[in-house]
Amino acid sequence: MTYRGERSRFLATEQGRVFEVSKVRLSADGHVRDVLWGEVDTASGQYVGPRMEVSAADVVDAIHDGAQVVALFEMPEPHLRKRGFVIVLHENGQERLSFEGAPVPGRELKDMSRLETSKAKLVEHVAPASAAPVGRRKPVHAVSQVELDADGRITRVFWGQVDPAKNDWAKPEVVAPVGKVVDALNAGHQVFALFPSIHGHLPDRQFMVANYDGGLRTIVLDGPATHEREVHHMDRLAATG
Repeated sequence: MTYRGERSRFLATEQGRVFEVSKVRLSADGHVRDVLWGEVDTASGQYVGPRMEVSAADVVDAIHDGAQVVALFEMPEPHLRKRGFVIVLHENGQERLSFEGAPVPGRELKDMSRLETSKAKLVEHVAPASAAPVGRRKPVHAVSQVELDADGRITRVFWGQVDPAKNDWAKPEVVAPVGKVVDALNAGHQVFALFPSIHGHLPDRQFMVANYDGGLRTIVLDGPATHEREVHHMDRLAATG
């Protein structure tokens, strides 16, 4: 598996790894959308590398693969500061994050510190191109294949401009560094992800810009975690020599 974040990497199992979630971003229906987490060395109690913002789907993947993920609460009593996350199946079939055991006053999702979306944070939302005045609509692009680095972040794409009216390519697809997509998004263009299906590639979710520490610019999928509609479900670019 792979999940996004500074400590992400391909592993057969996450057994024995422990992650602490200090902040969450909740969707309108109260479910976890994104978290700020970090891996903890259980022997020293110290973080292994920096804390990073990742999607709820990344956390679900880690738990499935054997990791322990706990929430941190701002409580004076040390023994009350942590609760373990578990996966629950929502009525719509999607997997959600919840807590072990019965409800605990003062230690529920609504009581956790919140992630806010702003330019000061890791991820910067870009206004959709649909907000442009009629007659000045920005170009629309689609990405059918991605290349991921060892941390599961997009480094290159196979993409092209599309004609939404004709539901066809306006220009041939080309391989490009992810910086080209970042520039397009910053210019107000729309960029959709194409997911493989029995009917060919289907557009589903839009990309947004992500800015990481160290000046790294890349793209991530906008919106809450979606079953089988994450970056690691997309077709991959062939590795270059």
